[in-house]
Amino acid sequence: MPTGRVVDLMGEPAFALVVFVATVVQVCADPLRALINGAEGWNLPLPPGLVIALAALACLGQALFVVRLGRWPIPSMLGTVACYLFVAVVLGNPAWAVPMQLVIALAMFAVGAGLSPLVASGWSVLAVGGTLASLAWWAAGAGAPAQVVLTFVVTEGTGLVTTSFAGLIFGVLWAAHERRTERARRLAAEAAEREERAVEATRNAERARIAQELHDVAGQHLAGLVSLCDASAELAPAHPQLALDLIDEVRAEGRYAAASLYGALGDLRAVDDDKIATTPDLRMLPEILTFWRERGMDVEFAGEGSLADLPAVVSTTAYRAVQEGLSNAAKHAAGATVRVVSRVTSERLHVAVENDPPKRMRADEAELGLHWGLDGLREKLSLVDGMLQASPDESGGWRLSVVIPLSG
Repeated sequence: MPTGRVVDLMGEPAFALVVFVATVVQVCADPLRALINGAEGWNLPLPPGLVIALAALACLGQALFVVRLGRWPIPSMLGTVACYLFVAVVLGNPAWAVPMQLVIALAMFAVGAGLSPLVASGWSVLAVGGTLASLAWWAAGAGAPAQVVLTFVVTEGTGLVTTSFAGLIFGVLWAAHERRTERARRLAAEAAEREERAVEATRNAERARIAQELHDVAGQHLAGLVSLCDASAELAPAHPQLALDLIDEVRAEGRYAAASLYGALGDLRAVDDDKIATTPDLRMLPEILTFWRERGMDVEFAGEGSLADLPAVVSTTAYRAVQEGLSNAAKHAAGATVRVVSRVTSERLHVAVENDPPKRMRADEAELGLHWGLDGLREKLSLVDGMLQASPDESGGWRLSVVIPLSG
C-alpha cells in the first residue's frame, strides 16, 4: 500500500510522543484542575484521579494508533476515533475530547494518502457518521430534549467534521502530488537511460569508424609498404638506384601510416575517456602544424579572416582537408616546404595546402601512392556543397585546395 513520506514520518516513535504530549496536556487540563482544587463541584461518577489516568491512556492509545497508520490506515483511523469516543462518551465530557479531533484529522490524512479517494471517502464518512451518532445517543441517554440533542451534535460535530475531512482532502491531494512526483522521477530516469543508451550507441559507432580507419591504415598502407619492399628487393640487383628510390617511398609511406595511426589512436583514446574530446576543427590548426613541424616538416601558414566563428561542420571538414594535404606532402614530398593558406569571406571559406617539388622526382611517382584519402575527402565535401581541387602546380609541386560556401 503506497504511502507518502509524511505518512512514513507518522510511524516514527518521536512523532507519536509529540502527539501524545500535545493531546494529553489539553485533554487532562480540566480534570487535573479539579484534582488540584479538590473534588468540590465534581459531577462525574468516577473520581478525578481515575479520570485523568483513563484520559491519559486514551491519548496514549491514539498516539500508538498513529504509529500504525502507514501499515494499517483503516484500523488505525478507527482506533483514533474509538479513543476519542471513550473520552467523550464513556468518561462523559465531550469538551475534554476536542483536542483529540486533531489526531483524528491526522488519521484521515493517512487514509486519504494511502487509499484510493473513493475508498478513503467511504471509510471517513462511515467513521465520522458513527461518531456523530454516538454523540447523539449519549446526549439522548442523558435525558436531553431532541432540540438540545440536535444543537449539541451540530456544535460538537462541526469541529469534528471540518478537521476530519480537511485531513482527508489534504491526504488525497498529497497522494496525487506523490504520484505526479513519482511519475516525473520515473520519466526522468527513463530519459536518462535513453540518453545513456544513445551515448553508448554513439560510442560504439565511433569505435566502429575508428576500427575501420585502423583497418584501412593497417591494411592498405602496410600492403603498399610490403609491395614497395618486394619491388625494391627485385630491382636491387639490376637497378640499385631505382631500388633506393623505392626505399625512400617506403620511408615516406611509413611516415604517412604512422601519422594516420597516431590520429586514429588519439580518437580511440578520446572515445574511451569519460570526457569525449572535441571534434577537431580549424581552431586546432596550430596544433596540427606543430605536430608536423616536430616531425621535421618545413610548414608555413598564412591566414586572412577569423577561423573561430565558422559553422562547425564547415570548420571540421576544412580541417580534414588540411590534415589530408599535410599527410600527402609528408608522404610524397619529404623535405619540401609546405604552405597552408586560409581565407574567409562573407560567402566562402578557401583553404589550400601547397608544397614545393620533392627533392628527388621520379617519373613513376604518381604510380606509387595509394590515392585513397582524396576520395574520402570528396565525400565529406559533397555534404557541405564544397569543391576540391588537387593537382600539380607549375613549379612541379602539389596543391590541394577546397572551397566551402558559408550560406545556402
